[in-house]
Amino acid sequence: GYLETPRSRNFYAHEVGPGCSGANCPPAEYCHHCLNLNENVCGKFGSRSYDDPNWVDKDGYPMPWIPQDEYVEGQSIRVRTYLDTHHNGHMEIRACNKGSACTPTDFEGNELTFVKDVVYEGNHPAMPKDPNYPYRGMYAGGQGGSIKWFEFEYELPQGIYGDHVMLQWKYITANSCSPPGYSEYFSNKPFLPSSYWTPGLSECIPPYPNSGQRSSVWPEIFFNCAEVKILPSAPVVPTPHGRSYPANKSEFVRVNQVGYLRFATKVGVIVDSSTSPIGWQIQNHSGSVVLSGVTTVYGDDAASGDHVHKADFTALNELGAYRLVAEGIGSSFEFNIATSLYPDLPHEAMNYFYFHRMGEDILAEHLIDGRYARTALHPGDSSVPPYNGWCESCANFDLKGSWADAGDFGIYTVNHAISAWTLLNVHEMFPEAFQDGSLNIPESGNIFADVLDEVDYGSRFVRGMLPSDGGLASHKAHNHAWSAFSITIEGENAAQNSRSAMGPSTPATYAVARVNAQLARIWYAQGQDSHADVLWSAAVDAWTRAYGTNQAYSASVASPGPALGGGDYPDGQIGDDLYAAACEMYLTALAIGDSGVQTYKNIMRSSSFFTKIVQWDWATVTGAGTLSLFAVENDLSSEDKLSIETNIVSFANSVKNSIDSEGYPSNLDFQKFGGNYPWGSNSFIMNRAIALAYAYEVTGDVMYQDYILRTLDYVMGVNAMHISYVTGYGDKSETDTHDRWAWTVGQGSFWPRGWLSGGPNNELINDYATPPGVTAAKSYAGPGTAPHAWGSKENTVNWNAPLAWVAWYVENKIVPNFEGCDGNCASKPTLKPTTKSTTKQSTKPTLNPTTKPTFKPTTKPTSKPVSTGGSPCCADRNAGYQACMRSDWCNMSSTNCGNCNGYYITVPLEITGCCKWWSGGDCSNVVHSSNPGCHYRKSDCEGSCGGTWSPL
Repeated sequence: GYLETPRSRNFYAHEVGPGCSGANCPPAEYCHHCLNLNENVCGKFGSRSYDDPNWVDKDGYPMPWIPQDEYVEGQSIRVRTYLDTHHNGHMEIRACNKGSACTPTDFEGNELTFVKDVVYEGNHPAMPKDPNYPYRGMYAGGQGGSIKWFEFEYELPQGIYGDHVMLQWKYITANSCSPPGYSEYFSNKPFLPSSYWTPGLSECIPPYPNSGQRSSVWPEIFFNCAEVKILPSAPVVPTPHGRSYPANKSEFVRVNQVGYLRFATKVGVIVDSSTSPIGWQIQNHSGSVVLSGVTTVYGDDAASGDHVHKADFTALNELGAYRLVAEGIGSSFEFNIATSLYPDLPHEAMNYFYFHRMGEDILAEHLIDGRYARTALHPGDSSVPPYNGWCESCANFDLKGSWADAGDFGIYTVNHAISAWTLLNVHEMFPEAFQDGSLNIPESGNIFADVLDEVDYGSRFVRGMLPSDGGLASHKAHNHAWSAFSITIEGENAAQNSRSAMGPSTPATYAVARVNAQLARIWYAQGQDSHADVLWSAAVDAWTRAYGTNQAYSASVASPGPALGGGDYPDGQIGDDLYAAACEMYLTALAIGDSGVQTYKNIMRSSSFFTKIVQWDWATVTGAGTLSLFAVENDLSSEDKLSIETNIVSFANSVKNSIDSEGYPSNLDFQKFGGNYPWGSNSFIMNRAIALAYAYEVTGDVMYQDYILRTLDYVMGVNAMHISYVTGYGDKSETDTHDRWAWTVGQGSFWPRGWLSGGPNNELINDYATPPGVTAAKSYAGPGTAPHAWGSKENTVNWNAPLAWVAWYVENKIVPNFEGCDGNCASKPTLKPTTKSTTKQSTKPTLNPTTKPTFKPTTKPTSKPVSTGGSPCCADRNAGYQACMRSDWCNMSSTNCGNCNGYYITVPLEITGCCKWWSGGDCSNVVHSSNPGCHYRKSDCEGSCGGTWSPL
């Protein structure tokens, strides 16, 4: 037998495993009813155990915690089970709030109490409660009987709650011996059929072996466990006149230091060794208590080593300034509840790129902070020689027009490519993003989007990396020695004589093709054919040079001899570069009618990476190629497009699950990185937030947007370092990053706003300031260490690019959704909006909206669905199952529908009754639309709604 509701791990593997792959996908289980052995608590079949650390995905990594349902402490819940072969007996179910760390003894004393037999199949008498064994749910039907499905009502125990509650289910059989109390139970109930138990068997003798070992006095036992979330019975209680806790600032109380949108999820983290819940309050600016509750004990957070509690104050939605105060610990920094949080961040994050332009003067009038104005860096890049020993017959390289890659003045083809792709991708997804004039750059006013102009300038050098001898592109260009950290422009430019284009690689050459192909199709669409021809010619040239080669990056070729003035950016895998380049070449060739379109398409579709979505960065670019296939119009088959959408949602779900399973809301899933935070961990986190945005565009489910906001909670202060990693944002934000010109001008006393620091890094520590020997999430250098902290506090183009993408999306897509819909967000995805935003952004969070939302956005879209005239499709419970959701992807299959939090059913569902929470009367006065989540189906009513079904 097995536990179906809430869904056990083994049943989850049975339902989900056959249709998924890779990360967070469990191996398929086809004998989910066979777990009659056990190692710890979750059961075992053969050699396959469902206990940690054996509960792993198809890649061999630990499965994340995935709650199968959410309850409230002490609530009566429905438990549904299935007995494949009936052996008489009963079920028991117990709870433990230590998650995967639960041991058998942790469940003892935490039994759920049997309430009633719901008689799911209706063809047997309801089994009464046994007063001597109140935790037993007695199974009807008898030995080998035909009844398979059972549904019982159980009451959750008091005092057990948390985000990581494990329910252990046991089926105690009674065909080899009779458990104690059976004789008395059945002899006192003559109305029960005699076949429901076997008199005359010897009595079973507890305690039974936890291993599942059987004998004449030890029954066969089946073991399952289910992951759930249980809220405290009164987790949030408004107390406007309660006694205020002392509110001295504490580093152990952590919130988003900027604030929260009114209708977003709001969870603070409190670091404390207590294993019992801690009282918390939300205090307003005057110290009055407006909300209070108790924490959920998460426990030990592996990434940080902290023992953490979570305080969920989502119910707080009144505009204003507040603090989270923990009893006996202290107060967080002040934060805002506002209708907009980061109105200036999109511009600030993008101004990073103008700040780092090389080859032209940087003017104060185009900088947000004019103190950083300067004359041109490396104007001599129009003639850069190849490094000695490579390409000796080549002409000098024209590399003028670039962005300084990071805190140094090198330019790196592969890292630039992912940065340019990210910024162009936000333009291709949302053409209104960073429109002409929005960024105040020199090109503003030329009618073309500022983001396109900025990327076009920064990418001029890329086509210049192709050597004149027809060989592969230079991997990078930089000085032969590292520059001093405090510089003069004159001194840096004097190093031009020892600045070279370094050796080649196939990935760099594909990068040239990717950047120029993407730019070309956008400029063609703007009618700039002459410029686009140059770009497309460079893309085709680079593709032709790279295709069929496999020259991975080699330090001995790319940086021979003493050329130590730049980073390596080693890239040993080439297949993903080929695939991503083929995607961009195909999309551009299709857009402009180029004859090579079918060739590029065939190569792309034959790649093992086709339609895949995995973590992307400068070295792993599969995801970038696939996301372009979603963002840009193409002629792929509906099957290919569905595969892309499915993989986007699957990857986004793994990102969401990472946030749910961590002590802090990091979406990184650091166990997949070998227990490390990689170099530039914050850029990985921001890229994963982009994946969440794509999942919203596929499904229309605002849950994904909410998780983007939670990702920013991590970046803005809810992290192990108790710091906002974005300069200028928060009371304790990063004050100095590893950047030579910014340090030269400000020396750490002031810093540009809107720069993303690299973040914790224990993967590769080769600097003098990033601390070794600490937990992954704390491997981060302190304030004032910028000159020596390149491993954790560097800033780079490929870190600020996703910050700009996400910041724009939050302010222009999430804010209107959460704050402009009276709390009831539309379901229709905004795939390619064409209207230009003309609203001038303020410099501070907006605290005075024109309309006040009255309730929190639902986790599913609620605009009027599309009727399909009786066809099966994905229906929304909160819309009464009356029509299909608007998303074609959700309606494609029952699996997709489940990912959209819908129910695959024929619509419209006929009204057959109503849900009552009162005695007497009928349904005649019930307005079904007033509570559609309860009034349309009996199972909803008597399940999560806790009502009584009354037929019409």
